[in-house]
Amino acid sequence: MDNIQGVKLILVDDNIPFRTALNRLLKAQFGCEIIAEASNGEEFLALPNLAEADIVIMDLMMPNMDGLKATNQITWKFPFLKIIAVTMHYDKVYLKELIEKGFKGCIFKNNLYDKIYEAIVTVMNDHLYFPERLKNSD
Repeated sequence: MDNIQGVKLILVDDNIPFRTALNRLLKAQFGCEIIAEASNGEEFLALPNLAEADIVIMDLMMPNMDGLKATNQITWKFPFLKIIAVTMHYDKVYLKELIEKGFKGCIFKNNLYDKIYEAIVTVMNDHLYFPERLKNSD
């Protein structure tokens, strides 16, 4: 897959202006379909259409339930879900932990607009997408 037009996405981020901007970019520039949005992990887990998503774009740091815990819980129920982490914390995120929790990729927020297309294509093609800057926690 080299085109992400029609890919069904769920956006999970507590920053509503950021989520709105990302929604507009993904729809207008790439033709993606945003099938749901949530402000935290609890809202995400309660969504009725989780099984319909091709990709979930998940913020790691959110109130009530963070992205790590939500992803860890949902991948037991829907192991086929492809979740890409979004974070601005280079030093607090570890590759091993993300993979163990079930993430298929990660993008740093300051690179998001440059890397989102590549990340979605890579993950849709059943490959992992992680920046080289992520540290191993071994």
